[in-house]
Amino acid sequence: MMGPRYLTLSLVLAVVLFSGLTARAEVVDRVVAIVNDEIVTLKDVERFVEVKAKGKFSSVNDYLLGMQIREKLDGVVETMLITQQAAKMRIEIGDREVEGVIDGIKKQNLISDLQLREQLKSDGISYKDFTDGIRRTLLKNRVLARVVAPELYLDEKKLTDFYRQHLDEYQESEVRLQHILVSRQHNDAAARAQQAYKLLQDGRAFESVAKQFSDDPSAASGGDIGTMKQDELMPELKEVVGLLLPGSFSHPVRTQYGFHIVKLLEAKKGQTAPFETVRENVRERMVQIESERRYNEYIQKLRSASYIEVKI
Repeated sequence: MMGPRYLTLSLVLAVVLFSGLTARAEVVDRVVAIVNDEIVTLKDVERFVEVKAKGKFSSVNDYLLGMQIREKLDGVVETMLITQQAAKMRIEIGDREVEGVIDGIKKQNLISDLQLREQLKSDGISYKDFTDGIRRTLLKNRVLARVVAPELYLDEKKLTDFYRQHLDEYQESEVRLQHILVSRQHNDAAARAQQAYKLLQDGRAFESVAKQFSDDPSAASGGDIGTMKQDELMPELKEVVGLLLPGSFSHPVRTQYGFHIVKLLEAKKGQTAPFETVRENVRERMVQIESERRYNEYIQKLRSASYIEVKI
């Protein structure tokens, strides 16, 4: 299983809302599902989608917002089933673990404890809900690590067979990008990056925003950094660019240099990478596929053994 990674604050808020949809002392709006002895309300699901969209790419927002409530609810139910399993397995998450994640969030976003609490307040989330949500997310990860993480033996033949069957996945992609860098030297770097991102969301031309906010030498040319191999990008940016569609831009991404916003102008496939250079990538991909298979199998078993009533 992959180790813990600290996400941008908007994505963390989405995770917290997604994993924190547990029973409440009172029902404040329409109940859309019952999972064993816990409830999910319509407001829960809508709130999750609204906040999650803030941390996604512009090309994905419409897709998220256009999905039907019933489709969103499936993911909420799955998370609830897993957190219920954590209780049965007597898995506990200590306060120090939660505090460690929160410290990581603050460092990742270059914000103080006060700024974090203000961000939570602006999103309508209490600090207790925030910490409870992080605890449930850690519980979920702990359960999955026990029951899903595969111990998979992969010999050279299995690896090479998979490589030959998926050659298109190992073509070296070339991308043409525009780029905004808000240097970490700014005391308000995170706020400046969010301001630039908001202007882009509001329709301001990328070139204009880059010239106003970017500390990268490419600012003078509107952020255009030309064409390069995707593998040449920093790992944080490589992952983000791989999720973009031509014409779309990313949310602010933190690296050791500051906060980056990238826009994908064009992407094209290049030559196929030799097996020797992608062997570890092939192994990770095969483990990922097996993990997903075992996860789906596990969720189906939980569903079959649980009382689930969907009211929409």
